[in-house]
Order: sequence, then C-alpha cells, then structure tokens
Amino acid sequence: MLMLWTFAVLLGAVAGREVCFDKLGCFSDDAPWSGTLDRPLKALPWSPAQINTRFLLYTNENPDNYQLITSDASNIRNSNFRTNRKTRIIIHGFIDKGEENWLSDMCKNMFRVESVNCICVDWKGGSRTTYTQATQNVRVVGAEVALLVNVLQRPAHTVSMLGGCCCVTTKSHCCNKV
Repeated sequence: MLMLWTFAVLLGAVAGREVCFDKLGCFSDDAPWSGTLDRPLKALPWSPAQINTRFLLYTNENPDNYQLITSDASNIRNSNFRTNRKTRIIIHGFIDKGEENWLSDMCKNMFRVESVNCICVDWKGGSRTTYTQATQNVRVVGAEVALLVNVLQRPAHTVSMLGGCCCVTTKSHCCNKV
C-alpha cells in the first residue's frame, strides 16, 4: 500500500499536460484537478466527441418524448423551447445516462406545477468509465452546458440545475464559464 501511495505521489509530481477544445476552452491535469492528495492520478478529460453530451428537451408540449437540441441558436428556435419559461437542467451522475426514467419523471413532476423548459443532460459516453476519468470528463460537460446556457441568453435567475453525484462538479464548471 505504501508503495502504491509513493507511486501516486511521484506520478503527481510529473509536469502537467493540457488539452483544448474549440468553444469550450482548455483543461489541464495540474492541481487542483489532479496530482493532489485528493486526486493523486493525473488525467485529462476526454474530447467532446468521446463524451458525446446530448441535451434532451422536454416541455409541457412534449412531456413524453424529448427533442434533441444543441448549442445552436437556430436549432433551439426550431424546438419547443420557450423563452418566457424558466429552464431546469437535470444532469445525471456517474455511470448513469440521460435517458433514465428518473430524469424524465422529474420533468413530468415539474410540468404538474408550472410550465418549464426541462433539459436532461446525457453524458453517458463520459460517465460510464472509471470514477477518476468521469470526474475529469464532467469538466468538459460543464463547459458544454455553459455554452448552451450562453446561447439560450436567459437571465441567471431563470435557469437552475439539478442532478446526481457528479452534477455538483458539473454545475461548478458550468457556472465558472457562464
């Protein structure tokens, strides 16, 4: 066990690397993201293509079947997204996927109370891996959610995020970019 810990500390001392993605920015494996006592293994997030983040829009008009939206303004205009409604973004956690019933059920329960845009974020391509890698991948997912929120051009008080275990980390990465 001591040998494994020593190896992890030495691995953390290696010079950092960085990966950059168009529109999302750059991500390094420097502290605090890795190479620390809490995160001893150095890792970079996967590319957006590998993670394959999808935004599944449910509204009061389409509570049972989602519309796939992107961070493209014309795509959003051609959907059931309504600018006069609050927007709820639900992000699943580690090893989960965006098409799980609990996400659409949350949307349906919201529709009983008010008219909202409910966007389920599916990042199963990046969540179904080791926990260490998934915690790196949420950084890219957060940047992708931020890009979508910026395209929506909604006041911050009309957008809220809910979700699973990795959701908090995703929200923090998103909020840093909005």
